[in-house]
Amino acid sequence: MKPTPSIALRLGWVSFLNDCSSEVLARVLPIYLTAFLGQSPAFVGVMEGAAESAAVLLKGVSGWLSDRAKCRKGFVIYGYALSVAARALYLFSLSAWMLGASRVLDRVGKGLRGAPRDAMIADAAMAGRAGRDYGITRFLDTLGAMAGLALVLALGVGKVSADIDAVFRICVWIALPIGISALVLLYFGIPKIPKETSASKRLSWRVPKEISGFLAIVFLFALANSSDAFLALKAREAGFSIREILGLFLVFNALAAVLAIPAGRLSDKFGRLPFLITGWIVYALAYAAMGIADGKAVFSASLLGYGAFYGLTEGVEKALLADLLRPERRGAGFGAFQTVTGIAALLASPMMGVLMTLAGTKAAFLTASCAALIAAALLGLWGVMRGAGFRGQGAGVNGALPGRKDID
Repeated sequence: MKPTPSIALRLGWVSFLNDCSSEVLARVLPIYLTAFLGQSPAFVGVMEGAAESAAVLLKGVSGWLSDRAKCRKGFVIYGYALSVAARALYLFSLSAWMLGASRVLDRVGKGLRGAPRDAMIADAAMAGRAGRDYGITRFLDTLGAMAGLALVLALGVGKVSADIDAVFRICVWIALPIGISALVLLYFGIPKIPKETSASKRLSWRVPKEISGFLAIVFLFALANSSDAFLALKAREAGFSIREILGLFLVFNALAAVLAIPAGRLSDKFGRLPFLITGWIVYALAYAAMGIADGKAVFSASLLGYGAFYGLTEGVEKALLADLLRPERRGAGFGAFQTVTGIAALLASPMMGVLMTLAGTKAAFLTASCAALIAAALLGLWGVMRGAGFRGQGAGVNGALPGRKDID
């Protein structure tokens, strides 16, 4: 059966709708918990930590299982459905703890669907086009986050006079139909994608050896990439209001979206590594600039650099994995990637918080910048050791796509 060329675009629109739904609530929920229900920032931290931990635990398992299933689509459907159900529970949550449990359930859905969804895109991608396809999905995903932020701003979040309880309830009622629309599009608009091979049914899981070195370097870089909550704190330190911060993140997402597709297309032609290394260096420079920023202008420019990093790397990173992984290991490979980055994220934020507390904001941001530069250097060395073609016949490290025939 010939792969459907529009699968990436369709999954991208599913992601657009879901991210719009998720973003509407993600930015309002912490404010609701603290300003209306009287919870401390520590409670919010525990809630987010539990949610991310649940997602991390599921990512590797769901990807591994999807390699052994006849079709990955079921995992993706159940994952999105669980997230929509979790958002519906916000309407019936009578306490902060019930809201926290709903938030954890939402992230469980993400953990269930993430790796199988990325593997579906790789299964459907035509040879030499993985960068373009992941760029499309990354573009629409980020566009959805922008739409969610725009809705939050339109609802008046950040205004002192706003009724937080009313705003939160309105956000839930807006988020639900958008999330349901994503689920309907996924169920009826996306066919089952045939897999090229089936994985062994025996009960064992390990990181595919073809990506183990790459994942070790990704882990180091991810340790330097802490939660964006610290960027919001730095923005407040630089003198921005809450609404100005939301506006900054809107522009940040716009830049990431604009760069995603051209970066993916160009990586299909010139190879993945140049874009990844450049993106990581841009990240290091942006974090260094944010660390020393003492005014709005420098911080704003630095945040734009941070947005450029996302646009240059997120889709390309997944395309590189698709190039390296054999078809029967794609689910496990993407699951391992998401697990590694998730574990690093769980460690990165506490480390950043401790550094900011003990050594100050400037030292913390500069430390993260140095770690990112080291990771970029190691990535270049890894490419050289593998004999990577920085300019190739289509993509990847060696210019070839394992397990697929070129169509040109």
